Amino acid sequence: MRGKNALKRGAGLVLALVLLSASALANTGVEYDEEGGVWDWDHGTYTPPGGTPVSITENGVSESSGNNTTVENSDGSITIITGDQDIQVNEDGSITVESGQIQIIEPESESPGLTQEEWEARMQRAQEKNGTYTYTVYHAPDGIIHEVQVIYVGLGRSMVLLNGAETLVNTWDLSWETEAPADKVLAVVSAPKNGYANLRSKSSKKAFIMDHCITNKVVRVLATGKNWTKVDYAGMRGYVSTSSLTFYANEPRQYETAKISVKGRTKGTDTVYIRSAAKNNSRHLQDYVLGTPLTVFSKDGKWCEVDVEGWHCYILSNYVTYDEVMTASEDHPQEALLVSNP
Repeated sequence: MRGKNALKRGAGLVLALVLLSASALANTGVEYDEEGGVWDWDHGTYTPPGGTPVSITENGVSESSGNNTTVENSDGSITIITGDQDIQVNEDGSITVESGQIQIIEPESESPGLTQEEWEARMQRAQEKNGTYTYTVYHAPDGIIHEVQVIYVGLGRSMVLLNGAETLVNTWDLSWETEAPADKVLAVVSAPKNGYANLRSKSSKKAFIMDHCITNKVVRVLATGKNWTKVDYAGMRGYVSTSSLTFYANEPRQYETAKISVKGRTKGTDTVYIRSAAKNNSRHLQDYVLGTPLTVFSKDGKWCEVDVEGWHCYILSNYVTYDEVMTASEDHPQEALLVSNP
């Protein structure tokens, strides 16, 4: 089979299932990887996303069964190919898969822990390479364009530093440096199983992790790709797996403004949960005090879909007190999103 031979010729490419040591098999319980694969240590199986379970053995290899093909690479890693397919190793080192499924996980290399100084040095190198500031402008209703610093970004409203004061503005009145298409300039981190997606310094799983992008956070998109997307996450520019993002256009949206409340009270020290989904058992993201501003997009029974301080999330509707209805106007349509540095 051509795909099988091509994989052997491209053994140096890490298109691999993590090689597990015998000691790793001592783990118990169920774990999920970033791609959604399931490691069931109690049953000794690994299930790739959309695939069938394969066995984890003491030698770190998975048994071949049915249409599964196991390829042992020269670096000791294992590739499991599920189903019939045609795989081509291209001249530039990339791989084209015409059909079938391959679980792609790069081996994690063990390394000693970093000192604070070493970590700060790494972060500094990442910042020098990727930049720490995304040039952003605000198109004010009076027609004046202001350069602003973004405190946090939401799908409906964002907090910016405008004329020295923190100000909530419509997100669609902001534009920033980006190479992303117009329908993908905003994204919400979608990692419901792990609760986060890794922010890496380069578009590679071998690149070091700069930060964790927490699920349901809104990010600005700087460039898109099939496997990796460059984002601005809370002021840090890096790369996130494209599969861990849900994309949006930066366009006018209808919303209502509100505040977090308890029995109608918007002042006090009480706090209220926000959650990742409209379910009581969904992930608890954060607690917020009474009076925290909300941008409400929809109400469905006892839940509201909201933005709150950079999260796109859900809150029980009995914890919401409304201000006034705001409807997106056509007075300030979103302009071209590619902005040049001054």
